[in-house]
Amino acid sequence: MPCAAAMRRAQNQCKGSEMNNKTIIITGADGFLGTATVKKFFEQGANVVAAFGGTRPADVNDAVHSIENCDLTNIDHAKAIIDTTCCKFSAPDILINIAGGFIWKTIKDTSVDDFDAQFNINFKTMYNMTKASLEKIESSKNGRIINIAAMAALKAQEGMAAYAVSKAAVMRFTEALAIETPDNVTVNAIMPSIIDTPVNRSDMPDADFTKWVTTTEIIDQMVFLASNEASGINGALIPVAGRV
Repeated sequence: MPCAAAMRRAQNQCKGSEMNNKTIIITGADGFLGTATVKKFFEQGANVVAAFGGTRPADVNDAVHSIENCDLTNIDHAKAIIDTTCCKFSAPDILINIAGGFIWKTIKDTSVDDFDAQFNINFKTMYNMTKASLEKIESSKNGRIINIAAMAALKAQEGMAAYAVSKAAVMRFTEALAIETPDNVTVNAIMPSIIDTPVNRSDMPDADFTKWVTTTEIIDQMVFLASNEASGINGALIPVAGRV
């Protein structure tokens, strides 16, 4: 474990961080946002289980429990993650559904297969993980489910029909599940706009990056929603949009 990370983790534990010993599953952990989220909650003292679509990035701390090559469109993979989590740590307290993807195509060029692919990667991955973990999370004193939706699902822009439709499904699911869960569980979604990542900067080199939302701003909202203090927030769709 790197010295700096060990020191931060020890400091958080000494402070009595409420994340100490909470078990958190984070999907999409190999993406830019996912990797940063894993790092933040690990430093908060949580037992972090990181689900990677591919192999674990080299900069992920060795003490993070990593599960590689996860196909979350397959419910059996989702169930296996829950079983592994319970064996390694305990039943999950918090699920953060980050796994997802994006395409830009005008409707003229978008096929039904494109809609299916976006629905699978953005909605089905979230649905399968939530379905597989729900009973365990409901047994937690303060269960939390945090989904990643999108501002584009409120008002779709050119080239974003398939993406917006799939993220709208995430939002409606979040609202419905929030009503169905017991009082000890909250279910909320964060709606980013364009996230300031190296890939987005490369794809849009002429954009004003200062207006984009940062991963830190999104993760700060996740940390709050995961906290005991956020127990009164349930079924919320929270814009974290920067200045876009």
